[in-house]
Amino acid sequence: MAFEISEITVNKQNNEKYEALFDDLIQEVFGFSFAPWLEHKLWDEHYESYSIIRDGRMLANTCVYKTDMIVKGQRFPAIQMGAVCTRESERGKGLSRLLTEHILSLYKETPAYLFANESVLDFYPRFGFKQIQIHRPVLAASINNDPTKAVKYEADSKTVVKAINNRKAFSNTLDCLNTGSIQMFHLLMGYPDDIYSLPENDVIVIAQQSDTGLYIADVIARKPVAFEKLKNELPFNGVEVIEFGFCPDWLDVSPVWEPVDMNDFPVFVRGEWSLPEKFCFPATSET
Repeated sequence: MAFEISEITVNKQNNEKYEALFDDLIQEVFGFSFAPWLEHKLWDEHYESYSIIRDGRMLANTCVYKTDMIVKGQRFPAIQMGAVCTRESERGKGLSRLLTEHILSLYKETPAYLFANESVLDFYPRFGFKQIQIHRPVLAASINNDPTKAVKYEADSKTVVKAINNRKAFSNTLDCLNTGSIQMFHLLMGYPDDIYSLPENDVIVIAQQSDTGLYIADVIARKPVAFEKLKNELPFNGVEVIEFGFCPDWLDVSPVWEPVDMNDFPVFVRGEWSLPEKFCFPATSET
């Protein structure tokens, strides 16, 4: 039996019954649960889920996150597509195609982007997407501070939630302005033990150290600050190289931009984009 557009169900808010179906699908396809995020009622009006449901089971899904982008100092609305999945038993029936075509028909003039995998490199160009080269900003910097002085937060602490809601420091190279609920997803799911307060600079840093490398996934701040000031307060020792998960121009640094392997981490865009020569999308805003 063929699937039709009339079978597409849309969810744009917290809905426990829908969320249970959604999470069951996510667990089967991706092997993890959205439960920590869903329990915090973070599904807001920016996040839309388009799915096919039959006989009380969600068979396929594609989500849209509506965001305001800054690219080279210009602000415009865009959509990010994610959580694209189909149950193994339903693959090859055109469900992802149906959902993608429907979403793009609703957002014809809106620039779109998504993070894919190597198995779908030929899929998205059929809908007007093109694969782009992104880079990772890397900085040589020595950090030898006292880790025992770390002040850490829980992801759902009032201080962290308030900081995300009040953040004002963004990149003029490329950034997302209203992805607070997605940032909370990453903190809850990916970085629950990596959230540090730097009180002297009034910022919160999301960071992980591996040997001599430090990955800074995010810096949440109300105003731009020089990284040289932050460096002296970061509770890490033995760091020689730093990678940023965002464009760090507002930290007054000049990193080396290393190209990311396009097969290992495919990124696609659709519509009108005037992208910088070297950039990355903010890691904690990815869906």
